[in-house]
Amino acid sequence: MRNTLLIPMGAGIVSAALHLSITLGSPSAILLAYFAQLPLAAIGLAFGLTQAAVAVAFAAVLVALFSPGVGALSLFIFLSALPILIIVHFALQNRSVESGNVAWYPIGRILIWLSLLGILTFLVAYAVFMQVDGGVRGAIDNYLSSITANLAQGDRAAIDAMTATMTYIFPAIASASWTMMNVINGALAQRLVTASNKNIRPRPVYSEIEIPLWPAGICLLGAIFAGFGGELGFLGFNIMLIASIPFFFIGLAVLHNISLAWPGRFIWLTGIYLFLIIALWPAVVIAALGVLEFWLRLRDRAKARRTNKGNK
Repeated sequence: MRNTLLIPMGAGIVSAALHLSITLGSPSAILLAYFAQLPLAAIGLAFGLTQAAVAVAFAAVLVALFSPGVGALSLFIFLSALPILIIVHFALQNRSVESGNVAWYPIGRILIWLSLLGILTFLVAYAVFMQVDGGVRGAIDNYLSSITANLAQGDRAAIDAMTATMTYIFPAIASASWTMMNVINGALAQRLVTASNKNIRPRPVYSEIEIPLWPAGICLLGAIFAGFGGELGFLGFNIMLIASIPFFFIGLAVLHNISLAWPGRFIWLTGIYLFLIIALWPAVVIAALGVLEFWLRLRDRAKARRTNKGNK
């Protein structure tokens, strides 16, 4: 029994150390904190949910000991531990099908669960900050203003306009970054455990992920609320963007699939990702592509063309 706890305890120690590295304040330390979920996800995908929970519990105790206060522990639980436990729980769900094969829980549906958790977190934060002057928008504005105040002297009006825009969409950007963090850590963990032959679930084909269409209804509802403006518009606009995150990943899967036939594919994809990082707005186009994929079926068409070409 003692030996079975050593591996999840070790993962908990590594996870806590990575999470606590953010307290050092350096950019490299913040980058390390980004991967605090990786050992937790690897333990879960290799040994199951119970072992992942043990690793999470041990890491949480260490975070509480070395960074007293509610803030650090709350961040660890809600931003790192809880989503990883959700990912592991659903990723290891499976059922037998009539063909005798095993059908695993779809990766796309895990993305939807993460999106719903992101919406719930945003709504909880909005409710908590209602007691603060200016609410959650005021808190975000103060945070961003403290950053832009240290910028070089320039067009102050332009900086203030940029801050106001970022304040309005900050919850969606934060949720997208958080979802990306979960996806990257989950995918890396699956790759690591598969490479070491410890994986419970076969490695998914990410370019073929699918999701149901119903989250588009949440996007539409958010868009309707966004049209009212004010606080309701702020809520609706960010809910719309957060709910569209799974479609963004479908859009990326489409791009990766159809780009297999492109000459210089690596250069094209690198350019697309750099453009995304710099401009951000192309993410909306990619999410729209993810929605249109339900009717266009671009991946199926690209696969059929490659098959036909290979048969000639």
